[in-house]
Amino acid sequence: MSSLLQKSVTRAALVLLCGGSLLAGAVNANAEVSFKGKTIDVIMGSAPGGGTDGTTRLVGTYLEKYLPGNPSMRYRNIPGGHGAKGLNYFAKAKPDGLTWAGGSSSHTDPNALRKSVVEYDPTKFQFIGGVSRGGSIVFIRKEKLADLTDKSKPEVVVGALDGNRSWEQMIMFGKEMLGWNVRFVVGYPGTSFMLLAVRRGETHMMGTSNLSLLKEMFATGDFVGVAQLGGGNDEANAEARTNFEKIPTFPTLVKGKSTGIMEETFDFWTALNDIDKWYALPPGTPKDVVEAYRTAWDKMVKDPEFIKQGKNLFSVDFTPVAGKVQQDLVQKTAYPRNDIVNHMDKLKEKHGLPVEELTDEQLAAMAKAKGLDKMDVPAIKAKLAAVNKEGREIEFPANGKSFKLEVSSSRTIVNIAGQKAARGDLKSGMDCSIEYIDGTSEASKVVCQ
Repeated sequence: MSSLLQKSVTRAALVLLCGGSLLAGAVNANAEVSFKGKTIDVIMGSAPGGGTDGTTRLVGTYLEKYLPGNPSMRYRNIPGGHGAKGLNYFAKAKPDGLTWAGGSSSHTDPNALRKSVVEYDPTKFQFIGGVSRGGSIVFIRKEKLADLTDKSKPEVVVGALDGNRSWEQMIMFGKEMLGWNVRFVVGYPGTSFMLLAVRRGETHMMGTSNLSLLKEMFATGDFVGVAQLGGGNDEANAEARTNFEKIPTFPTLVKGKSTGIMEETFDFWTALNDIDKWYALPPGTPKDVVEAYRTAWDKMVKDPEFIKQGKNLFSVDFTPVAGKVQQDLVQKTAYPRNDIVNHMDKLKEKHGLPVEELTDEQLAAMAKAKGLDKMDVPAIKAKLAAVNKEGREIEFPANGKSFKLEVSSSRTIVNIAGQKAARGDLKSGMDCSIEYIDGTSEASKVVCQ
C-alpha cells in the first residue's frame, strides 16, 4: 500500500473513530439519568445525632427509594468550623450526582459566611429541597402582658443569650416596629438558665421553637403567647404552628409598619428565618442530574410514610420545601446588601444586643460577670437505663422514680470523660450527672464518666 493510500485510510479510520466517539457521547448525554449499582456520598458538616444529621439520613433513606436506579447512601459526618470543614469539602466534590450534602440555616447565614474559614459559596449549590420544623414562639408571663404595650409601666425583662436567635430578634423588631416596652439582659449561658429565670419571674419574656418546652410552659397557666415567627405570608396565621393557631404570626402584626430600608431589612430577616434544614448537590451539577433529584424529591414528599416519620421524629410541623424555593431563599439571604447588614447591626446596637455573635468563651465571661451562671439547676446522679432515638432521649432511675428526658443537640450540654460530646455518643450503662429544670422534659446538662 502506498504511503498516500495508507494516510488516506488512516485519516478515514480516525474520522470514523471520532465520529463514533461523538455519537456515543451524544447517546450518553441524552440517556436517562440512572444511579443503578452506585453508592452516593452524603456529606454533613455536623456531628452525628443532631437535627441536621437526623433529617439528612431520613431524606437519604427515601432518595434511595425514589432516585432512578435505587442507589445506596453512604453518610459522612465532617464536623469542624461550625460546618465549614464539611461544606468546604463538599463544594469541591465532583458534580456527577454521586455526592450531596445536608445542611442547616446556620451554614447559609450571612454572619457565618463572613468568617475566614468559609471557602464555599452556598448560592452556587444546586438545592434538592429542604424541610421546616416550625418557627419560634414568643411567650410572656400573664401578669406582664399589659406592660408590654404600656411604656408608663416597668419594662418587660427579656433574658437573652447573645441576640442572634430568631426569637430574640423577633422581640427586637417588636420593640422597634411595635413599640414593645422591653429590656434585654444579655449573657445567659443557655436555654435552661433562661427558662429557670422566666419561670421564677426574674425575667418575663422569652421564646423557643421546641414543641415540648412550649407545651410545658403554657400548661403551667403562667404564660401566654405573644407572637410566632410564621413564614412571612400576607394572610393572617397562614403558617401558624399546629396547636398554636391562635397566636398571631409576627409578619401579620407588623404589616404596613415600615417602609424603605427598614422594610427591606425586615423582609430579609423573614426570608432568613424561613430556612431550616436543606439538601443540595455541589456547584456545576448538570441540569438533568439536578432534575432527577428534584423529581425524586417531589415523589418522596408525597409519600405518607416520609411525612409520618418526619413528624414523629422531628416535629408535628415537619414540612417539606421545594428545591427551587430553597434555592431562592438562599440566593436572597446569603449575601445581603451592605446597607441591609448595616441597618440590622444598628438595630441590635440600639436595642442593647451584641452586633456580632459571641463566642462560647465570651458568653461564659459575660455570664460570670453578671452572675447569670450562678443559678441552681438541680442535678441527679444516675446510671442510664436506656438511650433512645440516637441519643435524643435518655431514661434512668433515681430517687425511687423513673425519668425520661429529651436531649437537645443545641441546648443540652453533653460531656463524656471530661470531653465535649454529642448526644449520639451517650450509651446505656453510663454513670452520669444529669441536670434539668423541674417541670420540664429536657436535660440541660449530661455529664458522664
